[in-house]
Amino acid sequence: MSFSAPASRPSATGYDTWLLKTMNDARVKRYHATRGARRRIVVAHVVTTAVGLAGMVGSYAWASPWPLVGLLAALLAWIPLTGFLNSMTRGLLELRKRVLDERQVAERGEVHARAYRINSWVMTAALLGFYVAWLAETSLAELAVPLAATGLVVWALHRLLPLWIAALRVQDEPEDDEVAEPA
Repeated sequence: MSFSAPASRPSATGYDTWLLKTMNDARVKRYHATRGARRRIVVAHVVTTAVGLAGMVGSYAWASPWPLVGLLAALLAWIPLTGFLNSMTRGLLELRKRVLDERQVAERGEVHARAYRINSWVMTAALLGFYVAWLAETSLAELAVPLAATGLVVWALHRLLPLWIAALRVQDEPEDDEVAEPA
């Protein structure tokens, strides 16, 4: 039996290089340079996500096209906000592992662990809510819209909570030290 040497770490591809450059574009850093600005962007993203999800559920529940108009309007704000979130995290969740350093890999793991714990509690609460509704002998027809909405919200949280947590954990950039010139 022969053993081969461990595979070396694959090098970054052209796509990896482009995405790293895009996620670290200096032109957008001014929009999220402060903690307050980052929090406002995260809150705006959460709100537009909620409006979009409400539009999806509303179009299903009321069989009307108007909630879809709200969804499309929210989407117009949601897309650039997602770009800002990815920029402020420097692509922590979008870049491949081979492009990240050890600190970033550890940070990504911590973000995913926190999101998993929160989402587990949300899913447990949703399950308990439906269990209580079942005990109250609520018909399946009455639960169709709440079940669809809950499934959609849990899916959205699963996808977006790591990004929100990572964006809220970003630290301010260290300021450049001004070096006094000798007299």
